[in-house]
Amino acid sequence: YLPTGPELAQSAQLIDISGEKMKLLLDFPTAGEPHYAQAIPANLIEPKSLKFHRLAESTHPEGVKSEAETGIRREGKQV
Repeated sequence: YLPTGPELAQSAQLIDISGEKMKLLLDFPTAGEPHYAQAIPANLIEPKSLKFHRLAESTHPEGVKSEAETGIRREGKQV
């Protein structure tokens, strides 16, 4: 390796470059390397992904169409 950067791509190194020469301040291993990654088809993830829906298009019986329709309702000890 040339003395121009971090020693290992998978290590976490804190390097001070403020002086004339680089100075290694901290060096420790990090978990996970890219060659251990796995790929799966997007259609397995998409149905379970977080989705955003417009309030005005809500069909839920207790749904609200705007912030003005929100509030706190108390019935006995239930809120």
